Amino acid sequence: MRLFFVGDFSGNNGPASVNKSLKNEMPNDTLYSAEKNKFIRVLELVFKISKTDAVLFSGLSKINIIGFKIAKLLRKKSAYLMHGSQHIEGEINQNYNVKSVDVEYRVLECAPIIICVSEIFMNRIKEHYPEFKDKITYVNNGIDWNLINISEKVQLERQPNLLLSVGGGAPRKGIVMICEAIKDLNENKNLDLKLIVIGANGKDTNKIKSYPFVTYIEKVSQQDMVSFYKMAQLYIQNSVFETFGLAPIEALMCGGNILISQNVGVNSLLKLEGNELIYNVENIEEISKKILFNMSNSNNNKIINSLNKESTSVKASYQEILQILK
Repeated sequence: MRLFFVGDFSGNNGPASVNKSLKNEMPNDTLYSAEKNKFIRVLELVFKISKTDAVLFSGLSKINIIGFKIAKLLRKKSAYLMHGSQHIEGEINQNYNVKSVDVEYRVLECAPIIICVSEIFMNRIKEHYPEFKDKITYVNNGIDWNLINISEKVQLERQPNLLLSVGGGAPRKGIVMICEAIKDLNENKNLDLKLIVIGANGKDTNKIKSYPFVTYIEKVSQQDMVSFYKMAQLYIQNSVFETFGLAPIEALMCGGNILISQNVGVNSLLKLEGNELIYNVENIEEISKKILFNMSNSNNNKIINSLNKESTSVKASYQEILQILK
């Protein structure tokens, strides 16, 4: 089956990272979207869809709506690889955009198949869009196991009192509650924990910056992220909603320990429980207790050794997508 893959292959966000990883596993005859001009993009869709057996649209764009209609007209198989939800995330982050939500709905309406990037995310989308549930499925994002080799080139001493979280000021990342838990531990357990927060500004940014133990960094290159993962004793992802979550995987690849919420899609692969999982993202007592536990009890080797490298690889993910399109 010859595939036409439409998406962002140059950005630094989650969907672009997934697209680049998938591209590396695709055969040489695969076609990719390249044009930027709106009119030429439509011509590109017609030409490349006609030359292939199926088309995969990855990430939200208005062009997907046109693309699905062209694919239907040319009797080609097509699917939408869904990385996020404008509706759900907009409500949680308090930046709801009516136009983006409308585009999302129209894309979901046109897509013959909707492939969510984790089982946890799929269940949430089926609840939110019950009218599309019969055409919604999932393929867990694959893990780029080469990250282990990359991280081994960076030699840094891990700091025993340093914690790390990625997501910036977006309310859906739940970082304010992490800060409250650390504040509780520092005041009541006489600890001196520090937290590095990395990510774009959002509704919670000023509140996060107000904690004296926080270092807030807006932008970090992928190469420099390895250094932060290598320095931190514990990576925490306390998301209210997280479709997959590459950061916890990257932290594991860099030898760190992790603590994530049950809402993080990557747990479809990791299957964490007990002290490694936050069940109530607003429960400061629970988060404090589990931070304390994971600061002194390493879970890195246990989690990595529990994963089958072949079945959780990017290649396996690509093969599953192909089977769905077939």
